[in-house]
Amino acid sequence: MHRGRSPALVGILLALSIFVLWLSATQISRFVRFGALLPMAHRLESGTPTATQAVRELVPVAEGVREAAICQGIFVKSGYTILLAELDTENQDTGYDSWVMAMQRAEAFGRHALGCLPTNGDFWLKLARLHQATGEQPGEMLQFLNNSQLYAPAEPQVLAARYAFYGHLTEASLQLVGEIIANDVRAICSASGNDMRRFLASPSQAVQRVINDVQPQCVIPRKPV
Repeated sequence: MHRGRSPALVGILLALSIFVLWLSATQISRFVRFGALLPMAHRLESGTPTATQAVRELVPVAEGVREAAICQGIFVKSGYTILLAELDTENQDTGYDSWVMAMQRAEAFGRHALGCLPTNGDFWLKLARLHQATGEQPGEMLQFLNNSQLYAPAEPQVLAARYAFYGHLTEASLQLVGEIIANDVRAICSASGNDMRRFLASPSQAVQRVINDVQPQCVIPRKPV
């Protein structure tokens, strides 16, 4: 004797189908609205020359990610990359007001990004860079840098980015981040950092002094074998 499907099972299947359709529609809507951010972020991250105007045209789109409280990683990362690129196009000396507005946009987005992905070491580093650029609240910069190392202690891309960041710090700032940079130098100069060292820029004099103190036998960039 044939039995019909349970009404409860039919209801569950119907609810699941509606949910899947809703997710698909939401994802399509996000790609329609924010999809242009992805190829531009890829160009910027790969170092491909990009017109300043092309970056600035996408700033409202990137801002829309934060305003819509979107936390999907691909859109958050791409939007953050574009707002930081916009900041790089501004000149603090010749266009201070525009620079301040770009800084405020980047910082607001950075805090949104960390609200979405609080264990992303690269996002913490980017926020540290923003605070270092303003020259304000060195204690916050130190905390952001510490969190970057906490969540990405040996991730090659983030470790290399922190190394580059140290090259922009003054002697006083390097002393402030003493244990953090020492830990990174140990990681870079370890056996697992051999390949990375080949691609790092030569250290600043201040960073070289730290290397000499922490790992005196370490050479950056690593000489080819």
